[in-house]
Amino acid sequence: MLQVAGLGKRFALGHGATLHALADVGFNVQPGEALGIVGESGCGKTTLSRIIARLADASDGSVQFDGTNIAAIPAARFARDPRRSAIQLVFQDATDSLNPRFTAAQAIAEPLRRLRGLRGAALAARVAECAALTGLPGELLSRYPHQLSGGQKARVGIARAIAPEPRLLVLDEPTSALDVSVQAVVLQLLAELRTRLGLTYLFVSHDLNVVRLLCDRVMVMYLGRIAEIGRANAVFDHPAHPYTRALAAAIPTGEAQRNRALPEGEPMSPVNPDPHTCRFASRCAQAMPRCREAYPPLLPGSAAPGHLAACHLLAPTG
Repeated sequence: MLQVAGLGKRFALGHGATLHALADVGFNVQPGEALGIVGESGCGKTTLSRIIARLADASDGSVQFDGTNIAAIPAARFARDPRRSAIQLVFQDATDSLNPRFTAAQAIAEPLRRLRGLRGAALAARVAECAALTGLPGELLSRYPHQLSGGQKARVGIARAIAPEPRLLVLDEPTSALDVSVQAVVLQLLAELRTRLGLTYLFVSHDLNVVRLLCDRVMVMYLGRIAEIGRANAVFDHPAHPYTRALAAAIPTGEAQRNRALPEGEPMSPVNPDPHTCRFASRCAQAMPRCREAYPPLLPGSAAPGHLAACHLLAPTG
């Protein structure tokens, strides 16, 4: 369904300085799959999700959706493209992403009016159907966001996203603003909707446990580049990149004593980075001179099919 190749995003800062938010990002997503995108703040997760959802334009590269390079369509024009309804976004904060002047019903109805042209009884029926799919009681549809709980607002945001019947749902940390108890309920809802509606997910999160629970594959990003990608169990059980190992070691387990082997040193700056230097080299205890001379390609991380990591340590010796 989705083929991303050579995707880059740069922001000019003035005086010759350029921030490289994404560089040479490439991956595929199959229909019905859930791909998790993880990494620390500033790694490019949200920038990537906004480009794929066509809310921002790429500097270079392509995003093939059903064989069409939608990255070539400016984000401002894509809002009127017939494919707009096929790719929808669930935002990070349900409170900030809902119009305070709209009731829950009006929020769900808005994309149906704009993208599907529904009116009258057909519109009301579809709003009620989406509310039921997301477990939102009908009596709450007349309420405004300030009259809803965090979990209820999250359901409105999800109902709004599935209303125009998308095929790809981009979820940008959809549960990070919720209480832990509510997170579990919303994640269960998302898992059920994916199966019931045949949705494909691009799930952005900093919570590795959530990604492992919900996603088939995981892509680890570091300073705008892919560090590792593969099946979730392969990446988490047999991490091949030093950065992924550090992330996996940082997952809370309840163990009182554990050697976390967290990386030391300062991260490289994403402003005018050396394209020939591994961006993790400044924090990697296993860095070699080669790591500062040539950026590592994606190499097999284990025997698991499709498990790749960008690290010179994986290169064959001899």
